[in-house]
Amino acid sequence: MKPSRTLFTITTLALALLVTIAIPSAHAGKKKTKEAEKPVVDPRILIDSVDASAGTVILNYKRDGTTHTYTLDGMSTIKVGDSTDPAKISDIKTGMQVRDYVERDDHTLDSITVSTADPAPAKAKKEGATTSTDTSSDPTDSSN
Repeated sequence: MKPSRTLFTITTLALALLVTIAIPSAHAGKKKTKEAEKPVVDPRILIDSVDASAGTVILNYKRDGTTHTYTLDGMSTIKVGDSTDPAKISDIKTGMQVRDYVERDDHTLDSITVSTADPAPAKAKKEGATTSTDTSSDPTDSSN
């Protein structure tokens, strides 16, 4: 084999190895940045409003931002928190989180279980972003 042919073969193999290593690492870097840009989904269902006199609640589905109005009648079972005792519609407060519900029909709930709301899911931090700490005092504290 001629020396120039051997040099050509070694150069070709070296370039092929370099390309094989370089291309996947370039794609891996792009994939990570796209994953960081995905929005955080809030799966909670919250009580938007309660009208005890009309017997209605408005549920806010945080996942897609839709709201639905449901009626609670005398046959509806209401539970608040971990209590096993039946509750009244007046025990449901705006901002509570719906843990479970069963629809009797399109606009009436057969049962609903609510409790204090979990915090919203944390949003992904951007690279280089800093977090600030709230050092302000409690507005109800009169000692300041």
